[in-house]
Amino acid sequence: MKLKKDQHILSKMKKRIIEKVFISGSSGFIGRNLYNFLKKEYLILKPSRNIIDLRNKKKLNSYLKQNKPNFIIHLASSTNFKDKPDEEKKNQYDNTYKTTLNIAKTINKECSLVIFFGSIEEYGNIKYPFKENYKPQPISEYGKYKLKALKEVQKILNKKNINYLWVRPSLTFGKYDNKERFLGHIIHSIKNKNKIEISPGTKKRDYLYIEDLCKIIRLIIKRKNEKFNYVLNISSQNYVPLSRIPSIIERILKKKIDYKLIKRKDVQTNLLNSNSKLKKLFPKIKFSNFYKCLKKTLKYEKLI
Repeated sequence: MKLKKDQHILSKMKKRIIEKVFISGSSGFIGRNLYNFLKKEYLILKPSRNIIDLRNKKKLNSYLKQNKPNFIIHLASSTNFKDKPDEEKKNQYDNTYKTTLNIAKTINKECSLVIFFGSIEEYGNIKYPFKENYKPQPISEYGKYKLKALKEVQKILNKKNINYLWVRPSLTFGKYDNKERFLGHIIHSIKNKNKIEISPGTKKRDYLYIEDLCKIIRLIIKRKNEKFNYVLNISSQNYVPLSRIPSIIERILKKKIDYKLIKRKDVQTNLLNSNSKLKKLFPKIKFSNFYKCLKKTLKYEKLI
């Protein structure tokens, strides 16, 4: 009797269709974490740029037709900012705007949901905390091209009747963080014994732990049958002033670090998301403690 029951369970497992998730930008900070988080439940498609260049619409179209992903998570964009304005505009056009449009243009209806990663930088210097219905006024080329891409995505996918969600996460940190990101830069500077320069004053940032972000993306995927087609902030509302970060790290490490407070013109006033819309979508959602997660990140980097 038990043997028959076991065979029945095995048969059901074999019949279960494993859904496929295509992650663009899978080698980056968020992409690597999402891959590790989702790989036990889904078949992850994560081709390198050598296999598929997202700027090449024809090759991308061929790849998606051949592999037929059930979900697409579009992370790929350029955060390697250029010093010269003309070079930066071309960089963002090619690697942020064009790649996003190519994804939107080549998706077919076999895909249940497309999650595009926008940016908190789309909002710019406006009233905070930022709400999704506010009119953005981006300052950086990165923020401008993200917003420009969103407007085109809305036109294309609403016309094609394909379900999508444009997420704007707060400043994410955690395992695999890179030195181009604020907290990642500080941590890498400590590891390499470089002096850290921090903006003084009360300018705040909204920090989101990477595991919390991954859990939310998984929850969104699970609700694939729900019609989205809107912008969604992903925020923990862990608001911390930039100038306090070094002292928090010193408290965790129980030692002094080499830093200096320097006034900079290029620091945006406050980057703070509202998460009221997110909490309506997931009323029971809870976020991790910033201090504990920063400690975990420092431990991963072998600084503790």
